[in-house]
Amino acid sequence: MRSRADATTVAWTASFLALACSLGLLESLLLPPLPIPGLKLGLSNLAVLVALVALGPTRALVVSLGRVVIVGLATGGILGPLGLLSLAGAVFAWVAMAIAWRLGRGAFSVIGLSLAGASAHVLGQLLVACVLVDTFAPLYLTPLSLCLGILSGLAIGYSARLLLSHVPSPVISFAS
Repeated sequence: MRSRADATTVAWTASFLALACSLGLLESLLLPPLPIPGLKLGLSNLAVLVALVALGPTRALVVSLGRVVIVGLATGGILGPLGLLSLAGAVFAWVAMAIAWRLGRGAFSVIGLSLAGASAHVLGQLLVACVLVDTFAPLYLTPLSLCLGILSGLAIGYSARLLLSHVPSPVISFAS
């Protein structure tokens, strides 16, 4: 019985990773750039957030880091500054969401988890940008970046809530 549960979890993790990569590639290749360099909507975070709620933080980390590597390889940005910014944002977002998920089991809605992840993602990227350019100048973008990140976090959170209503409940019970 355990191997069936393991196989199901692996299959769902792979599905969420495929969704994250598809959304990440779609955003990287098709959507026009936003006014702040490197700023994106974060569509692939939808898959990470749903994986967190449905499968737990460990599987969500696999989805998040897998997406960074696969999309980075596909777009050619994995070894450059964009790869570092992407990795920093993904790790900061995952840590914030995993902490909120672990501490708050029920205290944070999916939208709350998304907002925590979006805010941490922005702050992580800005801190790494400061290191990369050896100045605190990127921090001047904090207010605008956080506002846009919060708007994106709201949209991703609402989308995740809608998507989770269609994920079979046995999948979500694995994370409990």
